[in-house]
Amino acid sequence: MLWLKLMLVILISEIGERAMCSGSGPVPSVKESEKTPYSLPQESLINDTSDGCNRQLLPYLDENGMGVLTVNCTKYCTGDKQATDVNGNPCIFKVKQAAKPGKVKVKEGSCRNGTCVRGSTRPPWRLVVLGKWCYCYI
Repeated sequence: MLWLKLMLVILISEIGERAMCSGSGPVPSVKESEKTPYSLPQESLINDTSDGCNRQLLPYLDENGMGVLTVNCTKYCTGDKQATDVNGNPCIFKVKQAAKPGKVKVKEGSCRNGTCVRGSTRPPWRLVVLGKWCYCYI
């Protein structure tokens, strides 16, 4: 089951990468996010495109399974337009480099009107292993 989930993430990333190459413009890097002091490596992020708008996702795997966190709750669309991500989507509220290389610690928030906000409870730090996503052709 875990293998199937991993394949799904790889396929989604492939579709997103192909859409990014269609000339719709680059997704801004995490450096452009005011709330993110640590810059995530681009090869660790998944580019996702829907309705002509681009966003980046950070995949993670923990004891509860696999998931993704939205890097920025604002999506960038063609023609210098912006759209907000769906309210309630999980996002990166805070990120910092972990003690070990190739890992980061993130606090999860939820998207609300284009901004990642912390919920009513203080979320724990989640350790995320950064990886390079390979694009496999099946």
